[in-house]
Order: sequence, then structure tokens, then C-alpha cells
Amino acid sequence: MIRTFIALPIPDDIKKALGDAICSLRSTNSSVRWVRPDNIHLTLKFLGGINEDLVDPISMELDKVAAHYGELNLTLSGLGVFPGIHRPRVVWAGLEGDTGPLVKMASSVDAMCVKFGINPDKRPCSPHITLGRLKTPSMVDLGIHLGSKNYRAKEVVFYRSELLPQGARYTILHTSNLGHKGG
Repeated sequence: MIRTFIALPIPDDIKKALGDAICSLRSTNSSVRWVRPDNIHLTLKFLGGINEDLVDPISMELDKVAAHYGELNLTLSGLGVFPGIHRPRVVWAGLEGDTGPLVKMASSVDAMCVKFGINPDKRPCSPHITLGRLKTPSMVDLGIHLGSKNYRAKEVVFYRSELLPQGARYTILHTSNLGHKGG
């Protein structure tokens, strides 16, 4: 069994901006376990543990899903927390732009994964980039401004995630280009 997820990668300049935001937030939010900037991504579907023999069939189906969606123009739109400010568990950066197609694509990825025996998501996609997690809910100071950082999502990536003492390590299993019909 390998632990996996499907996500949109984030360009390096956006990772740097989010890393700078994490550095600023870290000084006032010590109870948050922050994501390392090089691991920042936009999750479409967490698959959890799967048999390795599913990697190729899932990759082929992911190509088909990605072919139905064009590149996405996205913009960072500020910070927030889930499930709410009074009991935060996740600190995130919000997104604007082509979020409608992004939500539809996440739903298509979810439906595709169900064909492989993976449980469907219980909640609809809420476009965001996770920056940190709280083990115990506490007050979180989100008093920094991200600015308008735009980027273009061009691919969907199928990742393996290994949980190590020094943090998660992600390995690319497969990349699917958005809007690429193949041939």
C-alpha cells in the first residue's frame, strides 16, 4: 500500500509568496504545524492508501479527466481557517479566478477514483491551499496581506506521500496536462 493524493502543483513564485506568509504567521501562531513551502500544493483528492498496481490505471483515467479541462487562471485571495475562526483546525490561502471549473474538475477526479474503490469525498471542493494545521483548536492571527498573486494551473499531478520524521515527502507518480487530448 502507498499513500497518495491528486493535486495541482503550485509555481515556485507562488510557493515563495506563501512561504513568506507562513514565516510571518509563524511568529504569532506557534501552535500551528506549518506546511513546508516546497510541499505546498492544491489538493483535488486525497486517495489515502492504495495498492501500487492501481497507479497505472488511475494515471490513465486521470489523463482522460484532465483532457476535459483547460488551463486554469487562479489568484490568491487572502487567508482563512476551517472549520471556523472559533475552532480553527486548518489555515489556508483562498483562491479566485477559474474556481468553477476547478470545483468541477475536483468532482470529476472524485468520481473517477470511486471507480477504483476509493471512498467519495463527503464535502464538495472548497478551493484553497492548505498552509498549516492545528492539533488543538486555538486562536489564530491571520493579520497579514497576501497581495494579488496570479498563476496558471497547467497540469494535474498524482503524488505519493511518505510520512517521515522530518515531514512529508512527495514523489510524482504521474502528470496529466490540462486540456491535452492525447493522440
